[in-house]
Amino acid sequence: MKEGVEVDSILYDLEFAKNDQRLANVFPKAQETFYTGFVNSIGADGVVLNTFDDTGQADGSVYVQFDAIDNVEYDSPDLDNMLETIQIAETDQLIMATDQIPDFDSTSDLIKQVVEAAFASHQFLVLTRSDLQNYQEGTVTAVHENDFEMTLVDKFNLMHRVEATIKYTEAEIVEFSGRELAVESATWPKIMTQTPKTRLTVTDESSFYEVLKSAEQSQTLITINDETKSTNFFVGTVNAVNEDEVLCNLVDMAGQFGGYSLIRMDTIASITLKSDYLQVIQAFVNYQKKHQTFVQPVLNEERLFDSTDDLFLALIKQAETFSRVLSMTLITGVREMGYITELGAENFRFHVIDPDLYVDQTGVEVTIEDVDELSFDFLNAVLLENHLRDKGLL
Repeated sequence: MKEGVEVDSILYDLEFAKNDQRLANVFPKAQETFYTGFVNSIGADGVVLNTFDDTGQADGSVYVQFDAIDNVEYDSPDLDNMLETIQIAETDQLIMATDQIPDFDSTSDLIKQVVEAAFASHQFLVLTRSDLQNYQEGTVTAVHENDFEMTLVDKFNLMHRVEATIKYTEAEIVEFSGRELAVESATWPKIMTQTPKTRLTVTDESSFYEVLKSAEQSQTLITINDETKSTNFFVGTVNAVNEDEVLCNLVDMAGQFGGYSLIRMDTIASITLKSDYLQVIQAFVNYQKKHQTFVQPVLNEERLFDSTDDLFLALIKQAETFSRVLSMTLITGVREMGYITELGAENFRFHVIDPDLYVDQTGVEVTIEDVDELSFDFLNAVLLENHLRDKGLL
């Protein structure tokens, strides 16, 4: 009885959000990820949500099976802030991913329609299943009455391809028509004709400077791995480098310009010069540049930096002078977004901006030498900075 009541409550919330055109958060069971968007369709088996990423960009859609939903939220401060973020993104005319979302018939099962549309248009899908730890990604190769077939791919290992048969009831969460999936769908046929790269990774710290200097001259994509602090890695080209630090122009997972990152040399665990993933991202970058979508309208990817400067000090001074929003990672591994005030010879005050846009007006004192990495002029930071300026908070 309890499960029935929960499903009824979820269905009521979804129908209310759809009819009232409310922005909603859909929280799946047993995972940290949640989806924010407007309800597109409600079927007998689940819901399709037209989703937005955390920068306010429309980013395709997601199907979520009713049984996979833990909770639905359509009224919260988080959603109010997100609505403002979406409006800012629309005002700034950001490049959105909406043109490949199909129409749905709410009288039929939605999952079949999602799969059939992806099959007809050769679009990539991302599936999440409760019986598997990791998501599955690939194209639909055949559609049947009770199941469908997919070729699953791995961007990190192009030789790894799996043919899978999946029941419709097993496809609990399916993402489709998003930014990364759209460019992946467009470029994958060509990617598969290329020879997979033999991975080339440098781990000798004494050679990092020369390797990065060479990458700066060639302007080839590289990966910088900071495994000492986290599993995160940076993909991009070298803008400036000296013996102590490297500044990179980053590229995001969809092959678009992702701002700049300044990284201390002694925090780098390894540098990858060749890999399947770099080959894939290069194809994405080429596609974005060809279609003039590589750089979002509010960003500038043409900045140049002087490697003879103390870049950390120079960028921190600049951030304080112009009240720029940036992200920084400390020696402890803590990563925060915020702005800088009260810069001294060795310290500065950092005012954290949390995900709900609450600004710590007091701030915390940070030692310059404790900053391992600075990221700036990326989309989240620029939009957040504009938002705070509009509200008179910066």
